[in-house]
Amino acid sequence: MSRWPYAFFAAAAFYILVGTNWGLYMSVTHDFTTSPAHAHLNLLGFVSLSIMGAYYALLGRDTPAWMVKANFVLSNLGVVIMIAFLTAIFTGAAPPPVAGPVVALGGVLVIVGFAIFFAAVIRGLVLAGPPARPKLGDLAPA
Repeated sequence: MSRWPYAFFAAAAFYILVGTNWGLYMSVTHDFTTSPAHAHLNLLGFVSLSIMGAYYALLGRDTPAWMVKANFVLSNLGVVIMIAFLTAIFTGAAPPPVAGPVVALGGVLVIVGFAIFFAAVIRGLVLAGPPARPKLGDLAPA
């Protein structure tokens, strides 16, 4: 098996480790200013990359390596850029007119990563061919 699913799961594990510690910090300090960035990290970083890793491990084994690599790189770059600059906006470290376009860039990278993932899934669906039709005998009660 390719090492790419492991890379997706390793990134997802890192993001959920950061995200849960971030959530614990917010809970202890009662400062939820950055909760939107925290939620985006958990959803885009952990959930999305876990699903992608599972797909490539189970169904997408024949996906061309360039697609998997592009999906991984763009998705991770997008997550890191988006979360860093969302956090900067919510903490006041960077004004929205300055950080907002960078957040948008991160969002575009994430969307392109999702588009590549979509293309990989559709490619796999097309290559799998039509579903097998059950035979009349297969429908009879046991």
